[in-house]
Amino acid sequence: DIAGVANACGIHVHAGLSCEDAGDHYYDNASVTEDPWKSVRYTTVDGNGTASDQNVQVITGWSLADVDGRTMVVHDVTGARVAC
Repeated sequence: DIAGVANACGIHVHAGLSCEDAGDHYYDNASVTEDPWKSVRYTTVDGNGTASDQNVQVITGWSLADVDGRTMVVHDVTGARVAC
């Protein structure tokens, strides 16, 4: 159960430009009042551990050009960063 675990099973764009300095979730906190990445999680859809999702829209307050080049981080069930 991942309820209440921050970043658990999340795939998020982070503010940094490298894995060594990924930073926090990337969004414009001047125009977006709550972290839009909090609800973005992957879940398994079958008994084999296969995960899939599509058409997930995240309103960051930034343009696609602003997001380009930022670090994408994958979190495990504990919320720890496991891939970048």
